[in-house]
Amino acid sequence: MIIDGYVESGKHLGRTLGFPTANIAPERVTGAWPENGVYAAAVWIDGDAKARPAMLNQGVHPTAPEGKPTVEANLPGFSGDLYGRRVRVEYLKFLRPERRFDSLDALTDQLARDREALLDWIDRARRGEDGSREAVRVREIEWSEESGE
Repeated sequence: MIIDGYVESGKHLGRTLGFPTANIAPERVTGAWPENGVYAAAVWIDGDAKARPAMLNQGVHPTAPEGKPTVEANLPGFSGDLYGRRVRVEYLKFLRPERRFDSLDALTDQLARDREALLDWIDRARRGEDGSREAVRVREIEWSEESGE
């Protein structure tokens, strides 16, 4: 699935947990909505030719459920301001289902594991160590090597 949209302000919970997210306001969706959960994704900012890896959550935030369902992306290593910027998000691989955690500390620990799983999978896919359809798509994408803006 691919979402074209812009980044809007959210609850800022990700930032307080050390995992700031870009909350995506979809304007155009290509493909069917997948199940809620955590995904490996690629994000292009303002039409950049190169994508950035992203840990994407789509869902209702069962640990901190205030607010509406969202699609939000954490871009490891990115430190710029994304509010109001246009983004394209491509879902690449399902990592895990969304679930409720007993505490924000437990959620933070899981997010660290999710980020590690994302970066490890993208790295293995780029090196050709995974022959899945999803990994082939990773090799087709031109990736940014920058750590942020």
